[in-house]
Amino acid sequence: MCRCPGGSARAGGTCVNVNECVQNPCLNGGTCLDREPARRYDCICPFAYTGHDCELELLASGIIMPSRDFIIAIIVCLFLLLVLVLVFVVYNRRREAHIKYPGPDDDVRENIINYDDEGGGEDDMTAFDITPLQIPIGGPLPDHVPSKLPYPLMGVGLGVGPMVGVPPAVGVPLPGETNVGMFIEEHKRRADSDPNAPPFDDLRNYAYEGGGSTAGSLSSLASGTDDEVHEYDYLGAWGPRFDKLADLYGPDLDEQL
Repeated sequence: MCRCPGGSARAGGTCVNVNECVQNPCLNGGTCLDREPARRYDCICPFAYTGHDCELELLASGIIMPSRDFIIAIIVCLFLLLVLVLVFVVYNRRREAHIKYPGPDDDVRENIINYDDEGGGEDDMTAFDITPLQIPIGGPLPDHVPSKLPYPLMGVGLGVGPMVGVPPAVGVPLPGETNVGMFIEEHKRRADSDPNAPPFDDLRNYAYEGGGSTAGSLSSLASGTDDEVHEYDYLGAWGPRFDKLADLYGPDLDEQL
């Protein structure tokens, strides 16, 4: 079945143009002009109106004023969007209320570290350097042979003078490796034999006990004792836990004395 395109109707077996201006589709006093079926009609709008049907009002600045129906449609869309946002927020709050979060004591994590440990983290186990111990302090010993020592030769000791009566150290060469034990023993021997190294000798009187003290004599403690005979037979009735105490103060005590 054949149909006529828009803007035309069948009449006598053919499609004829329909005059849409009969219904006066132009708004706001616009003039309607009938066109071919493809364009249907056009409206000649009066001043301050525009649009295909003269439905838009122009402001004084030339801005197109939307129609009332268009404004109502925008308000309805904004209201629906606001309702959707409120529903989403309420739904999330109700869902979070059913989630049980653990307490602070039950929240165990492997990355919790106590930083209040005194001295923790101060030791360096990977970048130890022994060179500060090898800084020369005095001149080299005259009777040491540097080529035979397996470690760097340091000074005469911690003092400023030479050591007297100290036998020379005999170095044992080790190929390709430093003997740390010999290094420590040699410097320990130097420090022990150096008369100028602290601590220096001084005189301290430790036998003069009580000098400058306000405490009285301890002899007054013996004045409160007596020579009366005491009976300790009741200690045997205290049970097995006090047997040793009963044996010490029992009847055999006087015989032993």
